[in-house]
Amino acid sequence: MNSIFSIWTTEGLLCDKNRDGVADGVSAFIDLPEGLAPIGLIDFCARLGFETTALSLDFFEQKENAVKISFVYSESNTLLKLENQNLIFLYKDEPELSSFLKLLAAMKPGINEGSSSLELREGRLFAGQKEIPVLSDFRQGETETSPKITSLSHLWNFSGLGKSNEASPVKLLDLNIGIEESLQTSALLREACYFVARMAMNSTKISFPLTGKPSAVIQFDITEGTETAFELVKGNHLVLKGQKDVLPQALHHLARAKHWSEEGAFGYWEQEYKLSQKAEEPLLFELEWTDESEVQLAFEKLKELKNLDDADIELFLSEPLDIRKKIESEWKAEFPAIRSLSVRSSFKPGLHWINEEIVPQLLSKKVKRIEIKVQAEKGANGLELPIRWIQEMYPVDRCIEEAIGLDANLISFHLEEDLPHTYEVYGFDEQDKPMLLGYLDVPVSKMTYLDGERFVYPVSSAVRIRRNVNLTEEHLILTDRERFYRFYVNDVLPKLWQTVSDYRSGQGHIRPFFDRLEIDVWMSEEERKLFVDEERISSLEALHEDLYFNTLDYFAYRGEEIEGKPFNAPGGVHPFMHIRTGEKPAARIQVFSWEDEPQENWITKAIHFDEDGSLSQAVMNNEIKELALSIHKFEKPAHHIHLDVEEWLQGQSRYQVVYPDHSYRGHAIPVIECYMDSGEEFYSPLKLSVFKKTIFLEAGHHSNEVSSTPAILQFLSRAEDMLKDWLKDVNVVILPLANPDGYELLTKLTKEHPEWKHHAARYNAVGLEYSTVRFHDTVFGEANIYPEILRRWAPDVIVDDHGIPSHEWVQPFAGYNSPPRFPVSYFLPSAKIYGIGRLSTGAYRPKHEANLETIVDHVSRFIQDTFIESENKYWQKRFIKYGNQWLPDVFPIEEAPGIHFYRMADVTPSYSTIGITRYPEWIAAEVISEANDEVVYGEVLSGCVEAHIVFDLAILDTLARADIKVKQNGDQGLEYQRIRPLQLQNVKG
Repeated sequence: MNSIFSIWTTEGLLCDKNRDGVADGVSAFIDLPEGLAPIGLIDFCARLGFETTALSLDFFEQKENAVKISFVYSESNTLLKLENQNLIFLYKDEPELSSFLKLLAAMKPGINEGSSSLELREGRLFAGQKEIPVLSDFRQGETETSPKITSLSHLWNFSGLGKSNEASPVKLLDLNIGIEESLQTSALLREACYFVARMAMNSTKISFPLTGKPSAVIQFDITEGTETAFELVKGNHLVLKGQKDVLPQALHHLARAKHWSEEGAFGYWEQEYKLSQKAEEPLLFELEWTDESEVQLAFEKLKELKNLDDADIELFLSEPLDIRKKIESEWKAEFPAIRSLSVRSSFKPGLHWINEEIVPQLLSKKVKRIEIKVQAEKGANGLELPIRWIQEMYPVDRCIEEAIGLDANLISFHLEEDLPHTYEVYGFDEQDKPMLLGYLDVPVSKMTYLDGERFVYPVSSAVRIRRNVNLTEEHLILTDRERFYRFYVNDVLPKLWQTVSDYRSGQGHIRPFFDRLEIDVWMSEEERKLFVDEERISSLEALHEDLYFNTLDYFAYRGEEIEGKPFNAPGGVHPFMHIRTGEKPAARIQVFSWEDEPQENWITKAIHFDEDGSLSQAVMNNEIKELALSIHKFEKPAHHIHLDVEEWLQGQSRYQVVYPDHSYRGHAIPVIECYMDSGEEFYSPLKLSVFKKTIFLEAGHHSNEVSSTPAILQFLSRAEDMLKDWLKDVNVVILPLANPDGYELLTKLTKEHPEWKHHAARYNAVGLEYSTVRFHDTVFGEANIYPEILRRWAPDVIVDDHGIPSHEWVQPFAGYNSPPRFPVSYFLPSAKIYGIGRLSTGAYRPKHEANLETIVDHVSRFIQDTFIESENKYWQKRFIKYGNQWLPDVFPIEEAPGIHFYRMADVTPSYSTIGITRYPEWIAAEVISEANDEVVYGEVLSGCVEAHIVFDLAILDTLARADIKVKQNGDQGLEYQRIRPLQLQNVKG
């Protein structure tokens, strides 16, 4: 230390232990004699804590290489001397020493004078003859940047100090600490200094003085009392009272208390009580359904029909090929008078017809290309797209390619308004002459959709009689799926609505009407993998998706009718589909109740201490009753519900793992914090985010999007060497499984059908898209994690890793497309991975647009010449062929080199609980990745994992290249700040 003005730097009383250029500890030994208790030392230690990002409460203990601070009585002036790299205070009396310490604490930053002494003269600081400026007290009052303590549990919490609903990179400490004169001992003063140093370290802005300021936002009084207790007199007014000999130990334990999220005990009594109140959900009602099978109904219809002599019978049934062939044989014997009988599939009939009847013809014919003429959909006022019959063919070109080796690119579709048949297939020979290979007419039924206005036209089972090729009779037989679905729509949903219609405000929006609706369906249906990409034939998966999404639509329309806005959170909808070959269809519906009790507003009013000063008991009050709860430590869970997360947690020790909250079903949710540790006892994430850029990566938000969680954990393992360098400039915060309750449901659903998309598991336990209740007072702890991370870290960039279907998404009872609630189609994968950029709408939008373009360019360069680019090109061609070329608005593409990257509002909706929408003034970018991972395994999963890793690495690298400049502002209080939102730099290479 060359100058006394260096005391608040790493050349003075601070240190940079990990050598990253940021102060991360205190290098001081304050040798305070017994009997000396200058109250201004509290201000001095607050400044000491404010200037560092990490802290151990040991600066009253002798340490090697620490700057020694001594106090020596002197009859001359009160002054501070720098001698042999140590500091010596000479003082006339304790009040003058106290005033001197307070002024030193408030000394303005940026003074570059070379001096070895400072003197107190007439209440002012002087270096020689020059007066040294100090910070003036400013009367700001309570603001959004002021931490609030309206419950004692807010003192030390996940966001560091105090509680605020809103996140901010600024946290103001405006505190007054008062100690009764009779209690002002050296022992108590030391603990008070530790207490305020920790509070100041957790702040990015501080108002001096911290003593003798009754106008401060937070008042903390230490008074004498018979019982040792920490009390909340009113909001932001704290009192620690007790006997003189016990108070230092009580404050010692209070200053060192760790929040339960960091495996401490502080505040855990409230969390534990909340978790204990979760009760089992009672059964609201139960219904059962059964019916004859469509096979039996078709057989009975044939028996009814007269004059079948020499008739050609065409049947459509929802059975696999082997059963349909068996039916052909048995019924031909049962009805010997008929001339021929063919049984075709009533699920994706065009695809089955080509695979089963046209492809065998092609084996004996030489064709160089194929045209499939398709009738444009004509259903009046229907939800189906004009290309509905092209969609029902997917992925026929790849099936033909696998069967006969004809390149899929040589198989084309032609959409025609006036085609007399649903499909006509033509083969072209070497001279490009066409030959008709066959045609098909698909039977359809008609249903009113749940909005009561539009219709859907699902494929129906049917009995058809043809004579001399001409159709003479057609008898539609509703499929088992349709008859159950009609029962569900006409009986179950109205009964459900009637049961829950006496609801409270907020239900259907931020809380559900019912806990969950469990649907068990048993049917004889086809279930097989096509071995083309991840495609499969599964009519029950389609029914699963219809039951889930159409139930959501039903309640959305009820909300529009009743409140003018949709009910988007009715409750959990859990369809379980069971294959029961050759038996009657059946179903059971069970609805479990949601007990919509008002949240109890518990406030911790007092904390009591044991005789040794340790925290013993917390007293909570909700204005009706009072509870006394014992205080004990939170034990991190021994196991995690996700095996990848479990394995990672058990095997790592380098990074900090914290637990901000529990999910609704009681799963502790871990967050991984990667920063350059200095080995100190406490650290301030918010302060670290002032000096370094911070990125927040979220995975597993929608649980059926299975690749993001293993990707983010493999990212940590594989990028470890890179992170060593990056962490000098960047903090990385990771939420590896945002939605454990959804994942728990996914594990149940995948036991029977491991490769379905299982969208029913994308939301939380009660079917809520919990991102919409972030920043609300909610029982859904999973919704609190994102806001808590924003409060704790104030990240510059947010990346949310998601997924899209890995195979065809069909809903026959919603127009055969992905749900009508989506403005664009997701009926087939559009990419291996694509990006979505969220943008703000106000004054900061140009900067956000520029940042997004920088990210897009960087991601493109990372993907270039990798398998990801190759697969993206493959899927883009598929997306164009089956959708974009016909309906570009429904199947949009926003192309960047090697990747789609969407900015359009239909794909990237913004709402108030999204970070960049809520905080455009300090968040630089928010990006989503979407890999085609619903639900995949093996090599396909590995490919999605790799795509996420490359995507995330590209954005982290982009952030690492950005420059920041931190400055200390002393105009109003003392503040560390940097320009936000950060400007990302587009650096080539």
